[in-house]
Amino acid sequence: MRIRSLPFLLLAALSPLASTAVELPDLVKSGEHAAALEAIGSGANVNAVHPDGTSALLWAVHRIDHEVAEALLARGANPDARNSLGTSPLCEAVAIGDERLVGLLLKAGADPNQGNNDEQTPLMIAARIGSLPLAQMLVKAGAHVNEREKYRGQTALMWAVASSSVEVVDFLIRQKADVDARATINDWGNQITSEPRAQYRPAGGLTPLLYATRSGCLECARLLLKGGADINRPTPEGVTPLMNAIDNNGYAIAGLLLDQGANPHIADWWGRTALYLAADMRTRGVARGAPAEFRSAEGAAPRQPQSGALQLAQRLLALGVDPNSQLNMHRPFRGRFADDLLTTGCSPLLRAALSVDREMVDLLLKNGALPDLPNVMGVTPLMAAAGVGATRGVVVGMGPIAGSDPEENALAVISLLLKAGADVNATITDTSSRTAVIARPSSMTDRQGQTALYGAIGQNWTRVARLLVDNGARLDVKDSAGKTPLDALAAKAGGRDTPSNEQMVKLIRSLVGG
Repeated sequence: MRIRSLPFLLLAALSPLASTAVELPDLVKSGEHAAALEAIGSGANVNAVHPDGTSALLWAVHRIDHEVAEALLARGANPDARNSLGTSPLCEAVAIGDERLVGLLLKAGADPNQGNNDEQTPLMIAARIGSLPLAQMLVKAGAHVNEREKYRGQTALMWAVASSSVEVVDFLIRQKADVDARATINDWGNQITSEPRAQYRPAGGLTPLLYATRSGCLECARLLLKGGADINRPTPEGVTPLMNAIDNNGYAIAGLLLDQGANPHIADWWGRTALYLAADMRTRGVARGAPAEFRSAEGAAPRQPQSGALQLAQRLLALGVDPNSQLNMHRPFRGRFADDLLTTGCSPLLRAALSVDREMVDLLLKNGALPDLPNVMGVTPLMAAAGVGATRGVVVGMGPIAGSDPEENALAVISLLLKAGADVNATITDTSSRTAVIARPSSMTDRQGQTALYGAIGQNWTRVARLLVDNGARLDVKDSAGKTPLDALAAKAGGRDTPSNEQMVKLIRSLVGG
C-alpha cells in the first residue's frame, strides 16, 4: 500500500515547483500583490499564460498594479503578448488611460502599432478615449497615424472626431493624419428575409468631416477644414457634410460649412437637399406615425420646432437653393414610423405642410415654392395639411408643434396655401401603380380620387372642412371606392371606430341644408 502511494507522494512534493508557472497569472488576477512579487522574485515563469492566452502582465495592467507590471517587465515579460481576444498589455493600458503603465510598456519595447483582433491600434484607442498625452506618447514611440482597423477601415482621426476629442484631433492633423480618408464602403448584397419592409443598411464610407457633422463637433469641423478637408465630399449615398450636419441638428456646423463655401445645391441619392432636410428636421417627429418617444406625452412640455432649422432655411433660400426640389425615393431608414407621403416627388413645402409648420410653409411660399407641386401619388401640400394619408388616428402636427391644437395650425397652413393659389379640389391620382409604389408600398391604395376635404373629415376637423368648403371644395366628387365627401362625413359622424361628433353632425346638416 505504501509502495503504491509513493508516486503520488513524489508528485505532491514536486507540485509547488511544477505549478509555479501556471499559478503566477492566477496570483496577479486575484490581486495577491505580495505573493505575485514573491513568485516573480523566486523565478516564476513571467510569460506563463492562462488557457485563453492572458498573461500575468496583462492581468497586472488590467488591475493597474504598477509594481507587479514593472517587476514582470524587469524579468523579461513579453510586452506584446496578446490573449485569444487580441488584447495586448499596451492596448489595455491605453484603454484604461494610465500614462505610467503605457510609459513602462513602451520603454520595455511594446509595439505601438500592434492592434487587437480588429486591428484597432493603441493610438486609435487613445483617440477614442480622448487622451492627448497618450496619443503624444504613442506617436513619439512610432505609432502610425493613418493605420486603419480592419472592421470598418476607420483611422485614429475618425475615432477622435467621433468622440469629439478636439485636442487629439488637432494633434493628429498636425501629425499629417489624412483629413479626407474614407472608411470602408459596405457593399450590401440583396437578402431575402421574412421582414416585408425595406431594410436600411448603412453604406459606411464616412470621412473625418462627416464624422464631425454626425457627432456635432463644431471645433472638430473647424480644424478639419483648416487642415484642408474636402468640404463637399459626400457619403457613398451622396450625403454631403452640410446635409449630414442638418440631419443631425447641427445648425452651427451647417452655418460654418456655408461660411467656408459648402455647396448648398447638392441632392443626395434620395433627392434630399439641404433645404429639404431643414424643413424635415425642424419638426422631426411631428409627421403622422412617428414613434411615441418623438412626440410629447400627455402633460409633458411640448417639443418646440427647431428655430435653427428655420433660420438655416432662410439662408439657403437666399443662396438660391431650389424650393421645388423633389425626392427621388423614400429613405428606408425612416422605417415603419415614416409617413406614406414622404415618398417620390415630396417637396420641402409638402414636408412642411405635413407637419403643419406654418412658419416654414410661409417662408417657402414667399420664396417661390409651388403650392400645388404633388408627390408621385398626386398628394399636394394642401392635402397633406388637411390630413390626407393619416392612419391609425394619429393627427397631423401631433406633439412638437407647441402652443395650440393641431387643427389651429392646420387652419393657418391651409389659409396660406389657399392664398398662394392652391387647388382645393386637386385629387389623389395614383396610389397603386408600379410607379406609385416603387419607392414605398403605400397604405393609401383605396384613396384615389380623394381631395383635401376627405383628409379633414378623416381627422374630425370640422373647422378645416368648413374652410375648404367655403373656398370651393366640391361635395360631389367620388373616390376609388365610390364614396363622396358626404359619405365620409356620415361614416365619421356615426362610425363604430369614431365617437359621435356633434360638430360633425351639424356640419353635415348645414351642407345638405337640413
